[in-house]
This record gives sequence, C-alpha cells and structure tokens, in this order.
Amino acid sequence: MHISERALAIQESAIRKLDAAVGKAAGVHFHRMNIGQPDVPTPRPILDALAAEDGPVLAYGPASGLPECRDAAAAFHSRTSAGLTREHVVVTQGGSEALLFAMVALCDPGDEILVPEPYYTNYNGFATFAGAKVVPVPTSLDQGFAIPGDDVLDALVTPRTRIFLFANPGNPTGAVYGAEQLRRVAAWARRRGIWLVADEVYRAIWFDAPPLSALNLEGHEDHVIVVDSTSKTFSACGLRVGFLVSRNLQLMERFERLGQARLGPQPRGQRAAIAALQLPEAYYAEVRHVYKSRVDAMMDALALLPGVAFHRPAGAFYTMARLPVDDTERFARWLVEEFRDTSSGRAESVVVAPGPGFYADPRKGRDEIRLAAVREESQLRRAVELLGRGITAYNAQ
Repeated sequence: MHISERALAIQESAIRKLDAAVGKAAGVHFHRMNIGQPDVPTPRPILDALAAEDGPVLAYGPASGLPECRDAAAAFHSRTSAGLTREHVVVTQGGSEALLFAMVALCDPGDEILVPEPYYTNYNGFATFAGAKVVPVPTSLDQGFAIPGDDVLDALVTPRTRIFLFANPGNPTGAVYGAEQLRRVAAWARRRGIWLVADEVYRAIWFDAPPLSALNLEGHEDHVIVVDSTSKTFSACGLRVGFLVSRNLQLMERFERLGQARLGPQPRGQRAAIAALQLPEAYYAEVRHVYKSRVDAMMDALALLPGVAFHRPAGAFYTMARLPVDDTERFARWLVEEFRDTSSGRAESVVVAPGPGFYADPRKGRDEIRLAAVREESQLRRAVELLGRGITAYNAQ
C-alpha cells in the first residue's frame, strides 16, 4: 500500500529517538538530559483551573480560542508589547501547532524557510508537514551562535524564500539575540519581503537581560509573527496550549480559517492557561532563579570535563556541547545500550540528544550534543559526571 512521500520524509526526533532503547533497559537509572521536560512543579492555580468542572457537556470551543483566553494572552504580551487585543491572538494546540500554522499560512509547497542552525529539531517536521524546506543559516558555538551578517543572509535567499524563523532565547543553544541584532534582521527581512517568525516560547527564562520581543520591533508590525506556549514557562508541557500573536489582522483571519479546519482547542486547557497567564510578576523571577541555578550547576560540571567545549546559555535551559568523541549519534546510543556506572551502588547512565538532529545536514554536529538543565542541581552534577565517565570509557574501547 502507498505511503506518501511527505510521511516517509518526516525526520526522527533527535530528542526522542532513544526512548525505545531506554524503555528496554531494565534495572538502569537514566539521567535524562535529552528532553526539555522540567521537574519544576506546575503552579497550583493552573492545576486547580484544570480540575474545575466545565458543566455537563465537554463542548467544542471557538476555532481561534476562547475569547477570555485570547484576552488573557493579549494582556500578558501587552506587559512588554503595548496595544495588543484579542484580535491579535489565536490559541493553538501548543506552540507546535502555532509553528505549523505559521508555515502553512505563509508557505506554498516548495517554499523555503531560513533558520539559524543548530535549531529545534521539530522545525524539520513542521516544515515537511507544510511542504516547505528548511534552509539553514550557519552559526557556530565559537561565535556564540550569533546570526551572521546581511551578506550571508542575502546569499541564502532565493525566489522561494518566505520566512526567517528564529528562537529567542534559543533552543538548542541557549543564545539570546540582543535588540540591535533583532532590529538589523527585521530590517533585512523587510527589504527582502520576508516574514519574521519569532519562537518566543522561552522568552521569560533569561539570566542577564530580558530579550526584546519581536512584537516590539517598531515599523515591522505587518510582517512579524510571535509563537508562544504555556509549556516551559509554566512547567505545563502536557497542557498543550500555545499562541500565535501578530498585529497583521489579514493574516490573523487566515489563522482563524486554519483553526476552523481542525475545530477548536480544548476549552478546559485554555482555562488553565488563563490561570497561568495571570500569575504575578514574582513568579517569573522565581522561575529565572531556579533555571539560572540549574544552568550554572550544569555549566560548572561541564567545565571539569577535559576536551569538552560549550556555550554558556543566556536564556532557556539548554546548551550545545562539543565532545571529544568520533560520533555523537553512536556515542549517545552506546550510553543507553552499553554504558553502566555502578559506583553509587546502582546501575546508572545518561541520555543526551545527539547533535546531528539539530542540523539540516545530518553530517553536521557529529561532535555535539544538546543538554537540558531540567533537573535539580545535584542530579545535573551527577549526570554530567556520568557523561564524563562515559566519554572516557567510550574512547578507551
């Protein structure tokens, strides 16, 4: 029976590709640094709202989301980007659907999306769903993953280029793009007639200075889209509530049509999202403190490993690390299937996300991994210690 080329082309997730092997390894305690699933407790107001009764019928919700949820999201983003109302917001099934909707709305089959590389591995899958192609914009660990100059961007543009997509703060890099860099890229995109899509899922998690939202790029209101989500900021990955935000009302009407095609997001989840969006400012300061402490613990532990290079995150809770091994795809699988450390009295190992999955060309990133600082500090230090022991044992084979 026929299977579509699109389905056959969907890439395997670099983040989840080792899950099956982990599940088969009985009696091993795995320190999971591969997936951005925080263990920070979900705030109680979110859980209470999720548990509240909706009435006798679990009914459909509006295609673009409950009006009160759209109002809450507009008010939340208006704290830093004034003048937003519900008409500028569409509620989606997580940030993933928001990204997919943006690509479908802006790209025809065969169109191209420029993305600074390395990038969130699922951008590949979303683009394939949309019939589009990711075109990588080269960045490097040694340069702090800065977006290259306009001349480099110009060389990548073709008549099919439709979107410049970036995450700020970055996943998997932890890089934060400053206001000057964003304004330069926005001006370049406008000159080129290209949409600017900003993945701001981690924008509340920063350590030095708050990143500028793309919604604050004056003079660029009609070609900017922001993607947001409740998953990371509120430690509510399973809630699956995200947002598309843009001041371009013609585009927002198209998103409404896309929403109608899949009916509406789950109303109960949206009510929980309202509770999240109404948390006080003190909550965000505490979240930043927690992740700053965890990232620092992970970085300090990595600094003790010979031959390992890394970028210290300025936001989010990830880093890309360069390892002294021949192939991180092989190394990551070996850690799961063969490496066991029993120095603590139990069998332990570590799960990492191999670097090639964050590149368009899987031949790149063969000496890199992504690590997520989503566990308590002592667990992170132990996980990195095991990583170092694993590197030594792997290279001694």
